[in-house]
Amino acid sequence: MLQAVYIADHNNRLTYEYLINLSSPKFVSLINTITLNQNDTTFHDELPLIEINTEFFVVFQKTKNLIVYILCSNSNNPNPITPFIFIQRLIEVMGDYFGTPLALTKIDANNDTLTVLINEMIDDGLPNVTDCNKLRDLIPFKSLLSKFLSTSNELANAASKKSLGSLTHPQRTQSMTAEQNSLNSIPWRKSNVKYTNNEMYVDVVETINVILKPTNKVSANKKNLLSSNNHFDSAYYSTNTLLNLLSQLIPIVGTIDGQVNFVSHLTGIPLLQLVLTLGGLDICLPSLHQCINLGKWLDNPGTLSFIPPDGSSTLMSYQIDLDSMHKKDQLNMLGLILVDYASGLSTNKNEFEIRLIIQNVKTVSKIENLTVEIVCDTSDEDSDEESAITNIKASRITHGDLSFKGHGRAEWNLRNISSGIQPVLHGSIVTNHSDDSGSDIFSNERSPDLIDFEGAKERSNSPRLAMPIAPTYVKLSYSHKGSIPSGIKVDSLKIVSAKGLGETVKPYKGVKYVTKTGNFIIRS
Repeated sequence: MLQAVYIADHNNRLTYEYLINLSSPKFVSLINTITLNQNDTTFHDELPLIEINTEFFVVFQKTKNLIVYILCSNSNNPNPITPFIFIQRLIEVMGDYFGTPLALTKIDANNDTLTVLINEMIDDGLPNVTDCNKLRDLIPFKSLLSKFLSTSNELANAASKKSLGSLTHPQRTQSMTAEQNSLNSIPWRKSNVKYTNNEMYVDVVETINVILKPTNKVSANKKNLLSSNNHFDSAYYSTNTLLNLLSQLIPIVGTIDGQVNFVSHLTGIPLLQLVLTLGGLDICLPSLHQCINLGKWLDNPGTLSFIPPDGSSTLMSYQIDLDSMHKKDQLNMLGLILVDYASGLSTNKNEFEIRLIIQNVKTVSKIENLTVEIVCDTSDEDSDEESAITNIKASRITHGDLSFKGHGRAEWNLRNISSGIQPVLHGSIVTNHSDDSGSDIFSNERSPDLIDFEGAKERSNSPRLAMPIAPTYVKLSYSHKGSIPSGIKVDSLKIVSAKGLGETVKPYKGVKYVTKTGNFIIRS
């Protein structure tokens, strides 16, 4: 199935080539086809796969400095997703050995090590050993001299211990050998793991991806509210009013993507049990690490029984589909920040208002890296050049600052901000048909005929024909620690079996909850 590995720069200049079979084509024979398909942007953006002919295809993945290509054959293809997973594992292994970010100089300097790694990772065209911990045991990344000295010392120590142990405790020697064989049979864990300070950490990370759109009803309510002479300042709207407005934001599509990450610094081969409280949520597409006991998860969803990999690993990834939920439940799953948004305001219909309602939660001290991106569509080729957007500015802003980035894009940067407050931005979109204040230059026309009073009155009472100028969408970006939108909790983390760790050792435990945004978009 896997035929070759190529690594090149972004201009497809080859740096590394590994041919699994003698019949595998070289990169130079594929470069024209690959370059031609990569220039087709619609095809390239949707799927990182290039069909060479009826016999071969190429999957690829870009990093900051290079592109990794995997040549695959259509024959002996048990699982079509295998090449995509393998290329991710290969990049992870290279980053583990050579450091991140990957660079062409690193690949070139470690050409021999990479060849040995790929030789272990691919066996007869199929993925073989892909776990970093196991590869570290098979291929230590050290200099030849250090490996020689280390091996000599280990052999000398092992020989002395074996001779001493066999003289005094023959059964103990057999027990140690059996334990070593058992340890080596665990492919995802290093052998002879020892720590002075034993500790383990659980990080539950969730990413919100949602597209919201206000209904016509809420737009009308907001316009009436903002145009009323009796309304109070928008930063002090009552809770009921806010809930009424926010309840009309309709999620078009949304998911919450979660990960349960684990950091293990434990001696020996302990058996752990991590219990999650799912709260009745329907978790879609759970993906479990190979160390997880699948049978116990199926019998009791939320229970992860495992011998942990050494160091950092992702025990589980999952997805929560918001589309399958009731509207109220959807809005409750959108995190701590709710957005009240109105556009097409004022007589010129070129103003908008964004209000962020940051809920006060005791476990969350602050919102980090909070930014709101305001994007206006400028890609219409048929639009009049004179009506180009020249500025997006704030007429009222309570927190942070607004900067115009050009090309119809502005960014409201609030940086780190405390929970429990309500930042407000009231802005306007300025075009070449507007004056510096954002008003339409044709809105203040006066008739030069002062005698024609009836005509002037008729013109003053005639409806304006100004077209709404609104942002195409608003994108929210932030992160915080202390809670996650799904409400999943770590109920317990305990050591079931402390083999090699010792019954008296009590490792330090830590749990952290992190929320991030992916595509959190409000359309106009």
